[in-house]
Amino acid sequence: MRRVGAIAFVALALCGCRRHAATPDECALILDRIVQLELHELGFRDPALAARKSSELQRTLAPELRSCQGVRIRENAIPCVQRATSTEEISHRCLR
Repeated sequence: MRRVGAIAFVALALCGCRRHAATPDECALILDRIVQLELHELGFRDPALAARKSSELQRTLAPELRSCQGVRIRENAIPCVQRATSTEEISHRCLR
């Protein structure tokens, strides 16, 4: 039985499925990337208007930032978030 557990652990490690608790910095990075992508998707190109909308989105998403901390995320979640081209990709691919 211990051998089956060890094999399962190695398989999980090889597929990149190891998880850790999200840190406050990781949560902030995820939130910042979501805000960036939302602004792009909504068509905010003017820097002043984008900054105002970014502040608004940061306030709106603040509860999610607090609830993110400590959530178990995959080891490769942050690089995936940084490469993501849509908010849907973040939620459906990076943070699953």
